[in-house]
Amino acid sequence: MFYTKDAKRQQTTWGKHGPDRTWFAFVDANIQDEEVIEQAKQIVDHCSPQRYGPHGTQAYSFLKREYLLNLILFHYEDHGSFPSGHICITDEWLYSESVTTESKSRWYSFRPRKKGRHYFAGWWIKIPTLAQIEESDRLGVRL
Repeated sequence: MFYTKDAKRQQTTWGKHGPDRTWFAFVDANIQDEEVIEQAKQIVDHCSPQRYGPHGTQAYSFLKREYLLNLILFHYEDHGSFPSGHICITDEWLYSESVTTESKSRWYSFRPRKKGRHYFAGWWIKIPTLAQIEESDRLGVRL
């Protein structure tokens, strides 16, 4: 799933996992421009780096990053620019399938909670601009 090319869907390679595996991320937004996709991956690399650990942690981390990549690319597709600022990711988004909406874009469905309005906090991510990434790289500091 993560390490094999799928001829039916658009994918982008996204780094190595060990000496002989390459990550493949699905790109669901209708964007063919490799430079735009690479810039979006650069943004995700800064706001949500790949994590490794026991019990499939690397897989969950990769899926979260793939999800963020597509959020950023959908925004680019709709608005012609990358988003920036803080966003909150809530739980359970990862387990839903992507669906086609009225705008004909692929998007992610959200399942209703079974226990009513008892929400988990989610987690906040700051999406940097490309200029902020360049500046942090120049200074050698982490955003």
